[in-house]
Amino acid sequence: MNPLEDFSSFIEPTFEPIQFSNDLLLATNGNTAAELDLKTPIKKLKFDLDECDKRMSTISSSNYSSLVSKFSQIETSKIILKDQINVSIDRVNSSFDRIQTDVIQPYEEAVKLNNALKKIHTTLDLLRGASLFVFLIQQLEDLERSPESKKKDLLRLAKLHLQMSEVYHAENSNSVKSLLAIKFIRDYQPIQATKKNDLQLQCIQCMNEEFNHLSTFNVENINLQSHLVAFYILNTKEFFLVFEKATIIKQVQTSATQLSRSLQSPRNFTSIMTEIKEDAVEYFKTLTSILANCNVPQNNETVNMLVLINDNLNTTSLSELYWTRLALKFKKNIAATMARGGPIAKNLKIYFQGINNSINETFKNDVERELLIDAVSIIAGTK
Repeated sequence: MNPLEDFSSFIEPTFEPIQFSNDLLLATNGNTAAELDLKTPIKKLKFDLDECDKRMSTISSSNYSSLVSKFSQIETSKIILKDQINVSIDRVNSSFDRIQTDVIQPYEEAVKLNNALKKIHTTLDLLRGASLFVFLIQQLEDLERSPESKKKDLLRLAKLHLQMSEVYHAENSNSVKSLLAIKFIRDYQPIQATKKNDLQLQCIQCMNEEFNHLSTFNVENINLQSHLVAFYILNTKEFFLVFEKATIIKQVQTSATQLSRSLQSPRNFTSIMTEIKEDAVEYFKTLTSILANCNVPQNNETVNMLVLINDNLNTTSLSELYWTRLALKFKKNIAATMARGGPIAKNLKIYFQGINNSINETFKNDVERELLIDAVSIIAGTK
């Protein structure tokens, strides 16, 4: 019996661990299996691994004396060949035949078994990695099937997507490249990308709705907070863009529209400006409280979301950033109105002092007051 017969697949020079893994999974599970069985192929590889180790030990122990003896005979044969040229060629050939049988052949078998052992290890590592990936997929789909996404579930879902995305986008890891050669893992990549994108869209929709919904925009809104943290985990770069658009830019646009209407009827400027200020104070007080209540993972630490956003927007206060942008936009609108001339521009000049006084009375904060005074000063032609 050929001692290498059981390992014929592994000693072939064309053996490919990735192809063998795919074939082994297919043979074990079939094409129509509802669930993927990784335990059976891993057990088979472990059995082959143990058997290969046993045979290596058997070869070494059973041929130990013969190996040592025959190597000694090789040295003796060399001396005989040098000193006795007329030694019978038949005797020399006989010695070498015995060496071939007792030494070289066992050695070659041991080398082949050793190579098979390495290939079994490689295949086993691939299947272990695949097993971990299947576990991630199962967790992902179990969470998606849950009837309600609680805060901790949504964050777990985001972290799972982050783990899987890191696997798919790892460029410098040979183990990951080999893992991606497994067919079912490779085929799952577009599915995971779609699921991740859907979750991101869910987070964006929640932010756009909840940030501007008066009845639910409060610090008790756990749903908004969990979607903020989940979106940050999923896509940090896009998170800052979406946040800025849904809060600062949205509020500036709304307030600028109200101020533009006040230019049409300057007598209403005081009431409109007062309303804008009160709304802004309440909005950014609530927004700051919500963000201060959110903590996100970063570099194995937990960082407050308010700190991260202020750093990203290069500001110390979201409210101050809002008034800076609003004043700039309002200033441009006034400049365009005064450049067109006509009755509106003349009316603004008439009411300029009242507008200026209204700003001084309404705003006690020096920074906000100076920004708006600078904007309306264009009416009087001072700037």
